[in-house]
Amino acid sequence: MDDGARILIVDDDPDMLHLIGVRLSAAGYRISQADSGEAALVSFRQQRPQLVITDLRMGEMDGLSLFEHLQKEAPTMPVIILTAHGTIPDAVSATRRGVFSFLTKPFDGQELLRRTADAIRLSPALDPENDAAHWRKALITVNVRMEELLRQALRISEESRTTLLVGPAGSGKSTLAKAIHKAGRRAEHPFVTLSCTDFPATEQEQLLSLNNPDGVFAEAANGLLYLQDIGTLSPLAQSRLFQLLFAQMQAKDPLHRICTPNKRNLAPAAQVIASSPRPLDRAVAEGSFRSDLFYLLSGSTLLIPPLNERPEDIPILAKHFLTEVTPEKSLSLAPEALSALQEGRWPGNVRQLKNVLNQVAKLSLTPIIPEAIVRRVMRDFEEDCLTAFDDARRDFEREYLIRLLETTGGNVAHAARVAQRNRTEFYKLLARHGLDPGSFKQSFR
Repeated sequence: MDDGARILIVDDDPDMLHLIGVRLSAAGYRISQADSGEAALVSFRQQRPQLVITDLRMGEMDGLSLFEHLQKEAPTMPVIILTAHGTIPDAVSATRRGVFSFLTKPFDGQELLRRTADAIRLSPALDPENDAAHWRKALITVNVRMEELLRQALRISEESRTTLLVGPAGSGKSTLAKAIHKAGRRAEHPFVTLSCTDFPATEQEQLLSLNNPDGVFAEAANGLLYLQDIGTLSPLAQSRLFQLLFAQMQAKDPLHRICTPNKRNLAPAAQVIASSPRPLDRAVAEGSFRSDLFYLLSGSTLLIPPLNERPEDIPILAKHFLTEVTPEKSLSLAPEALSALQEGRWPGNVRQLKNVLNQVAKLSLTPIIPEAIVRRVMRDFEEDCLTAFDDARRDFEREYLIRLLETTGGNVAHAARVAQRNRTEFYKLLARHGLDPGSFKQSFR
């Protein structure tokens, strides 16, 4: 049993609430209670339980309706439904729709404890203050979507699954990858990052080769290999990566040794997590990213929401960053300053918020930071982001053209059709970025 796990009990019968609460509290669980489905949703969002136990027959929102609401917000949250004899068919139907289990009233106390323990084993603690949740301390959130994402991340770590992280720049993809590494049984082994944008095609291929003792698979032996911006891998590097991941997928034990097709070169396997700032569907459609590699990666995908879709996280992130920057003095934000942060657009997401607060802490002369300083720094960073956006757009355009020429082997007519541009316009794009299509004919294999 996971001592101290938080459980939400929902029933409109106060005697039943009391009875279940006493049994579970005596077993060491932390209990919160709600007497209606509506109250349960409020409590769920505030308390973040690991299990919900609800009666089936209640007032306006019954147990099934509550389950449907919970499933939308937290699909991996286990729910146990309590039912009377006459409603067993409803309970069986609910189980088929994803309810973890159901118990028939009157239920045996030991059976309640057994079902509860089974559910808790599949629903890890997410409270960062819980010792069992040390792995996610760097991921600060009260957002329901983020909490559900962390549940999925913990299961990925336990199963050593190959995973694709998708989220805009600054949203925390590398932080999440490190948390997955820390949570699983590979935590004592290396965490290795390969930024795919930092290396030309030939070096990418060498780094991903099992024949290379200095390659990233050898370096990440039995640990975790994080492939940052995987969409920029060359076609040959994508091919080699697919072969390696497919070989790992065939093994029963994720901590096995993988080999090249000739069976001679053995290397300890590594869990692979890849990231992309945008979904890879378009790259697959354009032919610049292998469809088989995409489907292998996207079988387990985590979508990280941008900061402007989780505004409730801004106050706790701001408090954390201010404490981190100035641990020797206590800084806080004036209410108007905090409102200014929550009104921001944050194109750079959590990373931008952290940078803004670092600068705000340096400029503030008082313990309570005024609105004027916050708005001034936000305006400065917004101007910087606008300038950086133009640079980023040029970089993206050049990278896209390079991948396109690599994929088509320097065939300008084919590349122009994929890019949906006429040949004259396409040649101008190549000239603007100093790219010679002839140099890509030899690299196409």
